[in-house]
Amino acid sequence: MDRLHLDRVLFAPVGVQPLKRDRPQAGFADRVAMTRLAIASEPGMELSLIDEPRSDGRPNYTVDTIRALRATLAPDTQIVCLMGADSFLSIGRWHRAADLLVACDFAVAARPGFDLGRIAGALPATVSVASCDSPPGDTLVLCLRSGRRHESRLCLLPDLDEAASASSIRATLYRGRQKPAVTDSPLAPEIDPRVAGYIREHGLYRDDAVR
Repeated sequence: MDRLHLDRVLFAPVGVQPLKRDRPQAGFADRVAMTRLAIASEPGMELSLIDEPRSDGRPNYTVDTIRALRATLAPDTQIVCLMGADSFLSIGRWHRAADLLVACDFAVAARPGFDLGRIAGALPATVSVASCDSPPGDTLVLCLRSGRRHESRLCLLPDLDEAASASSIRATLYRGRQKPAVTDSPLAPEIDPRVAGYIREHGLYRDDAVR
């Protein structure tokens, strides 16, 4: 938020993630509840239900979510999609990737040891990339273009690395389930205690319960 001078950050749990439909996960209502707990004391961070399960049962596609979000905002509002570099590397597999990449701006944070030079190679063939004027500091800005008039900005944040990942946290939770129960022991140190309490109370992320 500070680096990009954002007024607010929306956390939008996804109803049906099309690239992860075969993976066990917590149900949408549980993920909404955990998100609300995690950001409750964070100024400028808000829960959004714009990516809730669709009434027609179709997967939630980010390009549609951005379009729906933009319809609720003033025409000149800047939208920035925040993600980690590992997620961005799969962008070519996303629904209507070329349209998505110019539908809003993007900010990509690296993981430790990640080569941000791989970012350009992840772009669809129809999207071109060029350097843009970057602000002082460690933020690198690239311009993305698809077609003649559609352009967006891609901000690379190499110093905002975070070693924790969702996969490693879920693995920690699973291992914790295999040990004798200790009610006051943390499930995973990266998790807010309120969220950890919710996970424990509702029995989430167990191999025998897909919620």
